[in-house]
Amino acid sequence: MKKIAVLFYALAVTTVLLICTQCKKEPVCELLLRVHTTTTGVDTAEALPNAYVRVGLEDNYADFAKAEGRTDFNGIFSHTFKYEALLDVVVTCDTTYYEYITHEDEHIDTIPHHVSYYGTGRVKLVPDETVDQVILVSPIQ
Repeated sequence: MKKIAVLFYALAVTTVLLICTQCKKEPVCELLLRVHTTTTGVDTAEALPNAYVRVGLEDNYADFAKAEGRTDFNGIFSHTFKYEALLDVVVTCDTTYYEYITHEDEHIDTIPHHVSYYGTGRVKLVPDETVDQVILVSPIQ
């Protein structure tokens, strides 16, 4: 009888240990940055595609708290981090647009205009949440 009780006790302890030490899903921190242009400091909701985004790239950040890349066609940059953190963000972009001028003789001139944008911000990553933040960038004079 003692053998059955010891076996039952060992089985119960093993079961409890297995349940308590199951693989738990690691919490992740999702970051969604929306890059918008501004000239007055007010959000115009005008997306800036192909902007270069750097998150936590200064020397004092650990490798797991760094990310870089470009915004998509909608001006959105996304990345997944392992740990919560407070990170600095820097966004730069060089763009060229063309102004078309039609003359009376129907000759068309194109005048290129080069604009550089710059903006910074700070994001706080939260475990198991998606942080959705707008970073405003202004033209550099």
